[in-house]
Amino acid sequence: MGSPKTSSLANKCVGLISKWGSAKVRSLRFIHLLAVLLTFVPLAAADGRGRVSIDSSRTQEHRAWAESAECMANEWYPRLGNLLSSSPRVELPDVVIELSPDYDGVAAASGRRITLSSKWVRDHPEDARGVVVHELVHVVQAYPENREGWVTEGIADFIRYGLFEAWPLERFPRPAKPHPYTDGYQTAGGFLLWLEGDASPGIVRRLNTALRGDAYGPGTFREITGRSADDLWAAYVAAVDAPQQLPAETTRFRYGANGGGLFERKDAGAWAEMNQGGEIWRFKEVARTTTYIELLDESRGLRLRLTASEVQLSRREGWSTLYAAGWDPKPRRQVTGP
Repeated sequence: MGSPKTSSLANKCVGLISKWGSAKVRSLRFIHLLAVLLTFVPLAAADGRGRVSIDSSRTQEHRAWAESAECMANEWYPRLGNLLSSSPRVELPDVVIELSPDYDGVAAASGRRITLSSKWVRDHPEDARGVVVHELVHVVQAYPENREGWVTEGIADFIRYGLFEAWPLERFPRPAKPHPYTDGYQTAGGFLLWLEGDASPGIVRRLNTALRGDAYGPGTFREITGRSADDLWAAYVAAVDAPQQLPAETTRFRYGANGGGLFERKDAGAWAEMNQGGEIWRFKEVARTTTYIELLDESRGLRLRLTASEVQLSRREGWSTLYAAGWDPKPRRQVTGP
């Protein structure tokens, strides 16, 4: 049975995180990553260990944000430990996140303490939640100094953008230059997301184990995967840049953003965008290929594309990602009678 402190945390947070969390899980691209999430421990870690508190005493105007973000952090913190640990028992320290009006950067982790700019929270409240996850990864990593920086930051952004924010692979930057993955952050995060879901499941945990010890070196990627990092990057770019084919069933296209909704095909080439059970916009299908369906809302002059994994919006500079989405599978035919 949990302690009174653990129960109090769970009761306070359950209403704040359950709806948000379920929408994110629906957007994950890879089945095995979903399985990893389903094995994560629940809301709070074991009694007396691994809790996150957010100190907003110097920025009272951000108290509501801090309470919500603290709930999210305590849901995800033990998950980070489970994902990265090679040990069956995950020992996590308590962490304090200070909202600082004096900090000029965005955020930084040092030991068991994270400093987060209150100005960033004010101007970018949703992004700041992702920043918290990124910095909590660094607390869990706890690497000795002078470890491979691009892998360190790549793992943090793999978890932040690949799992927490559920970005599709197409959204991660893939710069055309030598050894681009060494840029770290989002570039390396997308690379690791592809490796984890395709070429080398389990690589993130193995890289973390190597970095925590003294086993990481120039040949680590080849030792884990049998291929060099450069070869794997080329395969990653080729796989992501190849257009994904639409599935056979293209009737309902669900997304988790803005509380969740779906695009539903109607009669005579019409589509409806549905939210909370009701129709909010009507579109006309104007083009269809093997990789996308193009929709037009003439009343707003709005063009959208429904691809295999995302909704795209037509802008002056071209098509850009609006949000991640996924097609409902074809319903099974029910058999009746003897």
